[in-house]
Amino acid sequence: MALFNQGCQGSRERLLINGLARALQKPGFDDDGKFEIMNNSLSRVSTDQKLIEMWLHGRPNLTQQEYMRDIKRFTSFVNKSLNSIVLENLQEYALHLQDAGLKPATLKRKLNAVKSLFTFAAKLNYIRFNVAAALRIPKAEYSVAGKSIRQIDVVKIINKGADNPRDKALITLLYATGMRVSELCHLAWSDFNEREDGEVQVNILGKGNKHRTVLVPLSTWVEVDNLRGESGADEPVFKSKNGRALDRTMVHLIIKKASAKVGASDKISAHSFRHSHASHSLLKGAPISLVRDTLGHSNISISNAYLASNPNDSSSKYLGI
Repeated sequence: MALFNQGCQGSRERLLINGLARALQKPGFDDDGKFEIMNNSLSRVSTDQKLIEMWLHGRPNLTQQEYMRDIKRFTSFVNKSLNSIVLENLQEYALHLQDAGLKPATLKRKLNAVKSLFTFAAKLNYIRFNVAAALRIPKAEYSVAGKSIRQIDVVKIINKGADNPRDKALITLLYATGMRVSELCHLAWSDFNEREDGEVQVNILGKGNKHRTVLVPLSTWVEVDNLRGESGADEPVFKSKNGRALDRTMVHLIIKKASAKVGASDKISAHSFRHSHASHSLLKGAPISLVRDTLGHSNISISNAYLASNPNDSSSKYLGI
């Protein structure tokens, strides 16, 4: 047996390690704050998988899915257990991704996922050394060039492309607020608030379970509110025919259909309206800090790319819709 003294009694790390130990049917921390594991008791594949599950725990579902795909690709490439991987394996994987022609941002995300997993494993003393700490990740310039929709096409898609009031309100709200498609799909009527000063705001639950408040232009709100009917406060704003909330796939189909109807680019997606919100509002004079807050960017450098929450203002007010 190997005994490891730990200084994290009562901490999240201790709970996680005990969870791993229970999964392995082995002891975790004892009363003296020591951790026991049996060497060669189970295959490292099964224990690695349990560690990955704990690393993903608590993250948003979409993030879990993306990270799981990234880690599966990594583990398939190296074909080793985590504790036997060396820096050379990580560097070979990085070169493999570069040779695959991945975009810099995608390459960076995949390598950061691997580094995050190794950091987590080292924090729990699951691996002896965090070899991934020495892995250099190439910088990725964030570019939105060519991702925005022409303003005339936005108007056409909203006014002539949408087949029904729901689709028109959906596309208009996407553009007016710059919210992500996942954020729009989770909207309930209780997320909207008609304020005493006449403004309408929407509370958006974004990445990392962070909330932000964005103003909704009154013309947009009228179209959205017309969909409500007898819906309760906790019901979804945008429903399918069966009464359930629209999902991402359904929204993308609506966007594709509306774009094709007016002869707009077939590359337009729901996220294109988010890019367009940022680009168009900046062109019309919205402060970049306001665009950052409205879109929920974690770093103003992301918002800066559109150039090469204040509760009384939002970049939505600069679009003129």
